[in-house]
Amino acid sequence: MSTFQLYRSPETAVPAGRLRVSSLGIHEAMLPGMLRYHQQRELLLMFFHTPARAGNETDCRGGFILWPHGTLCYYGNPERSWDHSWCVLEGSAANLLRELHGLPAGRALKADAEPVFLRYFEAILRELNSRQQQDEYVLEHLVDLLFYELSRLIRNPELQIPKRLQRAEEFMWTRIADPLTLEEIAREAALSVSRFSALFHRYYGEPPMQYLNRKRMNLAAQQLLYHAGSCKQIAEMTGFADQFHFSRRFRQFWGVSPREFRAEKMLRHLNGDGEAAGHTDS
Repeated sequence: MSTFQLYRSPETAVPAGRLRVSSLGIHEAMLPGMLRYHQQRELLLMFFHTPARAGNETDCRGGFILWPHGTLCYYGNPERSWDHSWCVLEGSAANLLRELHGLPAGRALKADAEPVFLRYFEAILRELNSRQQQDEYVLEHLVDLLFYELSRLIRNPELQIPKRLQRAEEFMWTRIADPLTLEEIAREAALSVSRFSALFHRYYGEPPMQYLNRKRMNLAAQQLLYHAGSCKQIAEMTGFADQFHFSRRFRQFWGVSPREFRAEKMLRHLNGDGEAAGHTDS
């Protein structure tokens, strides 16, 4: 999975008809803090990959919230860095689909929905990037399927990730700066290494140490793109005591060195064809 991916509809886009995606972000990592945002579009859909607060809900990790037009949104994590994905929908079909599938608006909903969000958000992003103008028919059906899957998760809590795996996943995130071993992570879930590895792969789709490495590489990429820390500081932040080991692993994951990654992305941004830094829709 790549680093933070962002789509914003161009200012020349046609007005929303039945459904239009005005912006979408996948895996936007944020520094500690709470944000306030006045939702002026039709519908803002937000998913929290890591521990966060939203509205009156204090534990939104793995959960999501739909904020309707005119809502004052309040969310974030004042104590630690946090990660979220989001999508702003416009048009008459946005709330109609939400109501059709019985998804409440304005309050956080608990569901282990990360695979669902990533699957559909990435499909929507591919569709948006493949055309000069948005295809309402395709987007409406993708959002329809996304909302249907979310409603199924709410109705069927047995599909949710076991709590002990959630604890282990949170342990990995909060200890991401430490050189963790598989044994330590399995102990946090109160499982043997073999049982933990099998269960983790079943629910998260990859082995635990591969998952942890991906988290570290994504966090490192975020820091290289949006913050001025040195490679040595970023290496320590992501669990690598040795800067050269960090650079080698980063190159294996991204195909370029950390310095090349930062320089290439900054050049693309200055030329106007890269991703914009930051998220102003939330």
